[in-house]
Amino acid sequence: MPAHGSHRPHPHHVHLDEADWEASVARTEREGELLVGFVTTTTRWIADLRGPAAPPVLRVLDIGSGPGVGSCELARAFPDAQVVAVDGSPAMLDRTARRAAEHGLDGRITTRLADLPDGLDGLAPAQVVWASMSLHHVGDEVRALQVLRALVDPSGLLAVAEVAEPMRVLPDALDVGRPGLADRLHRAETEWFAAMRAGLADSVPSADLPSMLTAAGFDVVGSRVEVQRYDPPLSDTARQLVVERIRGARHQLEDLIDEDDRRALDVLGDGNDPRSAVHRADVFVAASRLIVVARPHRSDARP
Repeated sequence: MPAHGSHRPHPHHVHLDEADWEASVARTEREGELLVGFVTTTTRWIADLRGPAAPPVLRVLDIGSGPGVGSCELARAFPDAQVVAVDGSPAMLDRTARRAAEHGLDGRITTRLADLPDGLDGLAPAQVVWASMSLHHVGDEVRALQVLRALVDPSGLLAVAEVAEPMRVLPDALDVGRPGLADRLHRAETEWFAAMRAGLADSVPSADLPSMLTAAGFDVVGSRVEVQRYDPPLSDTARQLVVERIRGARHQLEDLIDEDDRRALDVLGDGNDPRSAVHRADVFVAASRLIVVARPHRSDARP
């Protein structure tokens, strides 16, 4: 089911009022909290790659910060750093500022309203640049990475995280609808994602992430897939995420699935139905990220 950044626009414009935005921020924050381990493990990996003799990280850029869950974790992981949360949504950045204050980090986290790649002019370089689930929203990903290269300190690192495999929340065997629902949703999401990418401004075909980083002037220093899985019994947060993703798929993939699968998603998303994900004991959360860490190519590094 859809695993892209949920605060970004659908390829067909949908007007969101204030209540819609608040709901979107809350959903994105819940997902970020459940999956914050992707940030935690990556910051440890970055520290290992930098080595014990590396100077302290004093500045971090969080590109596509959303509601600031990752920004706060970056600030915790790099205690000497000032963190700049960059996002194109004022609602997300407002939540970032409030979340930073709630965690006692408002003196170390600032926000910048900007879209990737054209709104980053004037940002000072950082020792760590973190771009999670933001690159695929840009039509020309290599150009965006070239912009980010200018923001990485010569001794610094860029870490890019994107979906490795779509999030799974439903078992293969269900007592709702026809067999194979999870696989059909996977295929529909892949089709939706391709259409979303094709509809972006200046869209060019994607390549694999390490190749795009190399084309943008980076040297890849590490690449790996991280997996997080939550099995039953689920926490309230994990179960709420499952239900929201089922309901989101029903809306987002409506034109890409048949009537039987639409009815199945209606049942799974209906809290009054005993077969709903609200009540089921067999739903789970399985999410994965491809994380690639790179540094500016030495010949491109600033003196």
